[in-house]
Amino acid sequence: MTCISCNKFHDENYCPNCGEKNGIKKITFSSIIEDAFSTITNMDKGFLFNLKALFLNPKKITTNFISGKRKGILNPISYLIISITIYLIVINVFKAPPEEVTETTTSAFFASGQKIGNAVGLFLRTYIKYFWILSIIPLGFSLKLVYQKYNFLEYVAISSFVIGQATIVGVISFLIFRFPLIFDPFVYLTIAWLSYRIFKDNTAKIASILLSFVSLFLFIIQLVIITACIAFVIS
Repeated sequence: MTCISCNKFHDENYCPNCGEKNGIKKITFSSIIEDAFSTITNMDKGFLFNLKALFLNPKKITTNFISGKRKGILNPISYLIISITIYLIVINVFKAPPEEVTETTTSAFFASGQKIGNAVGLFLRTYIKYFWILSIIPLGFSLKLVYQKYNFLEYVAISSFVIGQATIVGVISFLIFRFPLIFDPFVYLTIAWLSYRIFKDNTAKIASILLSFVSLFLFIIQLVIITACIAFVIS
């Protein structure tokens, strides 16, 4: 059979010259749907593979991805985006009814602070997808500062895996406790737990636990600063 990409004749499943798969089917509506679902539901590759691996052996999947062994692993940014999309779908389907606001006599200072807080809350709810995706940068910086093992972009990739997985935990937490994603304690505990599992030193487990919480603390401090900057701009 002749390769459709480089025209090399071969009898392998994949072209030995360029790696193109043999026997590619024509694009149809059913093939598009099938490929989309396969990316998400296949336990040997794609979203569910990442989900399973990050729960069972997060160190292996992240180490493999960084070292270039990426067969079956869904790109960390794609994993994060899918996780956030699932969260947004869930909160829109199961959102709580709006609370009734009662007027009370308050000081001008408190009223002003409440107004700014409401504006910041609205901003974060509106742009939560982008805010949470960009949070991989401060987390990557925190991990880089604490562990000093990889370069910054590699830590950003690891952060994408970590925050994507924490977001899935946030979906479950929301269904039970109705915690907003960025204020959900289970999300941040998951980030600390994954940091510990990925960078754990078996000869110094206590130190590894402390380092994971130090990186989490640095991450939260950066989120607070970013939120304060948003409040300043809005005010």
